[in-house]
Amino acid sequence: MNEFKEITLVCDDSFDGIMTAVYDGWVLMLKGNKVKIYPGDDYAYELFCENINCKTNVKKAISVAQAIQQKISVEAYEYVFRAAHHYDKNRGNAILEFLKVGFRAGSRTTKMLSENRVMTVMELARKVSNEANVFREILRFKEINGKFLFGTISPKCDVLLLIENHFTCRYPEENWIIYDDIRKKALVHRYKSETIVVSGEELDRVIDQIDIDDDYEELWKVFFDAIAIEERRNEKCQMRHVPKWYRKHMNEFN
Repeated sequence: MNEFKEITLVCDDSFDGIMTAVYDGWVLMLKGNKVKIYPGDDYAYELFCENINCKTNVKKAISVAQAIQQKISVEAYEYVFRAAHHYDKNRGNAILEFLKVGFRAGSRTTKMLSENRVMTVMELARKVSNEANVFREILRFKEINGKFLFGTISPKCDVLLLIENHFTCRYPEENWIIYDDIRKKALVHRYKSETIVVSGEELDRVIDQIDIDDDYEELWKVFFDAIAIEERRNEKCQMRHVPKWYRKHMNEFN
C-alpha cells in the first residue's frame, strides 16, 4: 500500500523555478501526493510535511510553458507568466491550482470568471501588469559620463522582463541599464543589440562604481518647479496618481 505524502517543493524565486516546480509537482500528484509550491529561500519548514528543494531545470520549465500554450491557450500562459512575477509567496500554489483547472477545461479556462482558482491568478497578473505600466511611464534615466543611460527602480513585483520590450524598442540605439535595487539585478542593453538580464557580484561592483552626478537632473528639477502653479497644487490628487513609494527615484520629487 502506497503512503501518500504532503509535500512542499521549495523552488527558485523565478518563472523558470516555478515552472520546474509545477513539472515535478505534477509527477508527485499523479502518485497521489498533495503538493504545494513555495518560491524563495526563506521557507519556514513545516512539521508533518516533506520539504524538497527543487532545482531549476530550464528544459522542464520550457516543457510546462509549451504545454500551457498548447493545451490551454496563449492567453492563459500570459496570465501565468505575469502572475509568477508577483511578490505574493502563495503565487506558486495559485498557479498550480489554476493549471489543475486549465488542463481539464482547456481553452475556455480564462473565461471561467466564477472559478476562484482562475480569478486568483488573473488578479495577480493584473497587479503585475499595472505596476509594469507605471514604471514604463515614470522611469527616469541619468546620463553617466556621456557613455550610457542609467535608471533605478524599486518595484514591489519583479517587472524587469515586462518592461524590457518597451525600452528596447524606444531606445534601440542607446546603451542603457535599468537596475532593480530590490532584487539586485538589471536589464542591460548595448547599442543596436539584444537586452539581457544581469545579476550577481559583478553587477553589484558595477553599480557601486557608477558616478550618478548628472547636470540634467538639476535642470529637470528647476523646470519642474518653474512650471508648477502653486494655486493649483493638489497633494491628494498627486498622491493618487504617483504614490510616495514610486517617487524614490524620480528626480522631481527628490
